[in-house]
Amino acid sequence: MSKYSRELKCTLAKQCLAGTSSISLAKHHSISSRQIRYWTQVFAIHGNRSFTFTAQDTTAKDKLKALHLMWTNSWSLTHTSAVLNLSSPGILSTWLKRYRDHGIQGLEPQRSGRPSMKQQPHRIKKSDDDMTREELKEALAYLRAENAVLKKLEELAQEKKRRQIKKKRQ
Repeated sequence: MSKYSRELKCTLAKQCLAGTSSISLAKHHSISSRQIRYWTQVFAIHGNRSFTFTAQDTTAKDKLKALHLMWTNSWSLTHTSAVLNLSSPGILSTWLKRYRDHGIQGLEPQRSGRPSMKQQPHRIKKSDDDMTREELKEALAYLRAENAVLKKLEELAQEKKRRQIKKKRQ
């Protein structure tokens, strides 16, 4: 969701195109004059179709086309963003940085959200009769280690309990 409504952007852009300075509009609405000038530029290019953004994901090819458009015409980030009707010039700046750092792979859509947990491999349990001698030794070592850990935990819990009783007596 955008911080400012489409109606406000269009209204301010129309006022700026009508001759009102972006600085006075910025002071009156507590918005950056640079932002108002960008909105004015977008509105001058696209008119009533300005600030209508679709929720579609932009492909790496589309992003690369946008960068090539900027390079071939020697346009600024701001002007190219305005021509492409992007929500802000920062989007194009991010694409440019990723392209410089990682090439075309940097422009691939990024997965959002938390990564999924790695699945533990499902081990098929064999019966003791089907296991080899090495597998039996490995299982025995694992069980002994698990048993030692459990004994240590129990010992620590009892020690903690003894300390609490001793503390209460004092």
